[in-house]
Amino acid sequence: MDNFPSWILRARGPILLLGETGTGKSTFAKIIHDNICPSKPFICVNLATLNENLLEGELFGHSKGAFTGAINDKKGYFEAVGEGTLFLDEIGELSLQSQKKLLLLLEEGVFFKLGSTKEKEFKGKIIVATNKNLFKMVKEKAFREDLYYRLNCFSFEIDPIRKNDKKKRYLINYYFQKFRAIYKKEELTLSKGCLQDLYSYDWPGNIREIKNCMEFMVNSAEEVSVSLSDLPSWIGIRKASVPPRGEGFKMTSYVDAIGLFEKSFI
Repeated sequence: MDNFPSWILRARGPILLLGETGTGKSTFAKIIHDNICPSKPFICVNLATLNENLLEGELFGHSKGAFTGAINDKKGYFEAVGEGTLFLDEIGELSLQSQKKLLLLLEEGVFFKLGSTKEKEFKGKIIVATNKNLFKMVKEKAFREDLYYRLNCFSFEIDPIRKNDKKKRYLINYYFQKFRAIYKKEELTLSKGCLQDLYSYDWPGNIREIKNCMEFMVNSAEEVSVSLSDLPSWIGIRKASVPPRGEGFKMTSYVDAIGLFEKSFI
């Protein structure tokens, strides 16, 4: 992972992780947690997957009788995490109403369950993440300005894979070896040409795209040496000049070679 500054481990306030989709923000949050309070709970919540009508109850919990069907008290994530770390991914998906309640929690260290007027103390650590431009959302009135400045105090941006060749090469090899072991294909190797193209590719989907690509290639490979023909169709590496498996390239003359190349290219 990226080398994060030492202040990120000393920060008492919430930490905001920024970066494109697939850059490993949840993994990064877990690394921070493991360096701060490894023996405490770590809860990861993807806000984009929660139903808006149920979101506040999931985050803050609810009291018995708070709404139809609330037959018992329920702990929300803010209470369940205790003194551990609560990671809120996709913070840009949080509604304005929920943003207001989150701001209260960050400013005062307290929250209220749905249907209750009794304060509950929040004792944990909060890390949030997004791939959206929160400042732009503030200008568009889609994100609270006061919450934005509260979160932006300790912010850290994770670089996309295309900006870090060393990290890109490491992850390609790491996941290739990992899936070789999972699929019990330890004899597999990446051909030199394939490896060069994988290293030079931008990987717009970042770590997630690398991981998925390596698993597909290892699983689908039928020969010992994995080549570009084993790449999934959704990877943007050009393969127009790669002949289909088993169709060798036999040059009997310069003219024949050019003709074969033009036919393959077209």
